[in-house]
Amino acid sequence: MRSRKSVMTPFYELLMPYCRAFFLVAALIGFYLFGVPLQYLARRRNWAIARRIPPLFARTICALLGLRVQLNGQQTGHKPRMIVSNHVSWTDILAFASLETPCFVAKSEVAGWPLLGAFAKVQDTIFVRRDLRADVPRVNAAMAEKMVAGEDVLLFGEGTSSDGAGVLNFKPSHFAAARDLLRLFPHVRDVTIQPAAITYTHARGKPLDAMGRRALAWFGDADLAPHIWLLLKLAPVDCMISLGSALAFTVESDRKTIASETERKVRELTEAAVTKIGG
Repeated sequence: MRSRKSVMTPFYELLMPYCRAFFLVAALIGFYLFGVPLQYLARRRNWAIARRIPPLFARTICALLGLRVQLNGQQTGHKPRMIVSNHVSWTDILAFASLETPCFVAKSEVAGWPLLGAFAKVQDTIFVRRDLRADVPRVNAAMAEKMVAGEDVLLFGEGTSSDGAGVLNFKPSHFAAARDLLRLFPHVRDVTIQPAAITYTHARGKPLDAMGRRALAWFGDADLAPHIWLLLKLAPVDCMISLGSALAFTVESDRKTIASETERKVRELTEAAVTKIGG
């Protein structure tokens, strides 16, 4: 005879994604109605709470999605700083934001996302039109302005999300933001380039293999809603952010060389994380 516990466990697991979805929608609406206006005022009036709201938002959404974020390593170098990472999913932004409050460089489509887009806009995210090369100088100037003002800028070096199987080639165009900053502000000695790698390692306590990581990746023309539902069903999902040794971008540096070296470091960090989980 099956025990009551063995009968209840599958029912509990079946019910949890729906419960998470309900509270996720409620939290998003709550932040939209109250968090977005408060963050708008906090940034306009330079209140200290402006730096606390984004990580609170990110940690809340991560918790409701069942996304558990672990940091491996620590930041090195000094400000101004550009954090450069690989890109696997839209959840990468939440994962990084749950640990700190960098200024993100995101594709322009994010601005139109329901609820999440509104928070991205009020957080002063730098949106880039990836189909318009002429938009690069504007974006680089905005990145330089943020960095010289003391904000860390987080750039996804590949310029798009991958299928989680590996790291794509880094595009050097936005590394020019560091070069532009040094030209505009001669008193700045160098810009710190902080390599970072994000890897999704476990789902429901089980290590993810290559196929599992691909299933969790959000790339190409994939729809957002089905991916959110997949995350809810696979929760808890573990995510590791690994930080490597920083590079210094000076006036003598070549953006393509720095982009290539950063890519190499991010690949090493990613491979180390995958090896650790046996994937």
